[in-house]
Amino acid sequence: MSFVWLELDTETDTVRVYDSCVFSTEVPAVIAEGVRARGRWVPIGWNNQEMMQCLLDRGCKMLPEATSDSDEYAEVISREIWERMRSQRFVVDRKLTAWFEEAGTLERDGNKIPRDSHPLIAATRMAIANLDSAKAKQTYRPKPGPQVAMI
Repeated sequence: MSFVWLELDTETDTVRVYDSCVFSTEVPAVIAEGVRARGRWVPIGWNNQEMMQCLLDRGCKMLPEATSDSDEYAEVISREIWERMRSQRFVVDRKLTAWFEEAGTLERDGNKIPRDSHPLIAATRMAIANLDSAKAKQTYRPKPGPQVAMI
């Protein structure tokens, strides 16, 4: 199971991938803790009902609908990522060496985008596919008036 965290600059329509990880053998409790540690408010895109329910039960915020990862949809989203890259509206943090290693080995297999052999790239496709579903982080704004601490 793999995850990427990204942010969208709405002024420039630029996506920045700022974190990623692959959980290869961990149990759902460890996965949920790792995901929540990066922000409980971050909505998670998914395509596996059973794992979605496990993460939801452990306090993760899940998007309401599953994301398709069919060959056709993977092609459409991959083209969107490629277009963003070419127009410099898709940026990946330099520290994400595993992401760059995967991207460097990505090649079409029989004229199709590989979906299972590159988990971080697949997670990136799912995240891009769900940009419209994600909401901005809510910022805390104190109520006007005096702020008093009680001891």
